[in-house]
Amino acid sequence: MIKLQSNHFTVMVIPPATSYGPVDSRKYTLSNSNSHSTPVLTISTADHKVANNEDMLTAEWMPKLGEYVLSVKINVGGEEITEDIAEQRFQTIHSMLPEMLSLIIKSDYALFKHVPWLLDASIYVQNDSCYPRLCTLEKLGTPRKYLNGY
Repeated sequence: MIKLQSNHFTVMVIPPATSYGPVDSRKYTLSNSNSHSTPVLTISTADHKVANNEDMLTAEWMPKLGEYVLSVKINVGGEEITEDIAEQRFQTIHSMLPEMLSLIIKSDYALFKHVPWLLDASIYVQNDSCYPRLCTLEKLGTPRKYLNGY
């Protein structure tokens, strides 16, 4: 996995998503490109898979109990890899997670200017794996925390 840097980062906004909305079902997919070393962030309203890319994480704005939450999902490995490799991937992604979230939040800054109450919405991170001990759900603060520097 590569280190994320904001100056070496591609953001694609796929219509009907714009810089200002919609918030409902707004999805983010952070991927590593297999053809070049630049991470790609896709902002869309539908599941969008970029060819030849490996997803690092996906996130979506969802209403929950009358408030929006940013639900982040990370697939740390399935049956195709061993538990040791899945554990290593889990540790690597979690060490980079604050930086990944910060890049996503900063890349969609115009949305937060248009809908400022999202800055105080909760961020939940769910790790999916076929290995039960790697399946976790944790709350990681709010977008405001990552906008101001984690």
